Amino acid sequence: MDNTLFTEQAPALRDFFASVDAKDLREAADRISTRFGLPMDRETDWVEVEYDFNRLFVGPAAVPAPPYASAYQPEPTLMGEPALEVREAYRALGLEVPDRNATPDDHLAYELDAVAALGGAEGDPTASQVLNWFINDHMHGWIPRFAAAVREQPSVSGPVRMAVDALTAWLASARTDTGINES
Repeated sequence: MDNTLFTEQAPALRDFFASVDAKDLREAADRISTRFGLPMDRETDWVEVEYDFNRLFVGPAAVPAPPYASAYQPEPTLMGEPALEVREAYRALGLEVPDRNATPDDHLAYELDAVAALGGAEGDPTASQVLNWFINDHMHGWIPRFAAAVREQPSVSGPVRMAVDALTAWLASARTDTGINES
């Protein structure tokens, strides 16, 4: 297993999608750039990136690319079935989201945090099984649609586009690493 997928790349992605301000975004984008070998414009206006991030993922208005698995179901709902499935997976591992009932359990940052923890639990058959489910069934079922929703938006900032490209590459590598051959 390529541990850098889980010990370096997933946490960098998690931190980007969990960012709360321009400073967090810049620090996480720097780590993504380094971990994935992707170029980043050093002249970036990080306040503009923060506005873009909020427009796409946070709100206050309806967002075009919600970072929740439940939003990509046939009948999108907040805290839908995917959130409950993820909550059960966390519970089976003795994990819980830090702000339960404030942010849905199927938020991308929480899922990346879970797979980072699971990827470091080599030799644990339960962790391996849950990791396989997370990546190959759950995340693969919605992240490509999330990435497409971001890419369809006009004027997406370079760091946001870089993070989404890195997320897509990470998912493909994680699927290969857990035994799914991408074709």
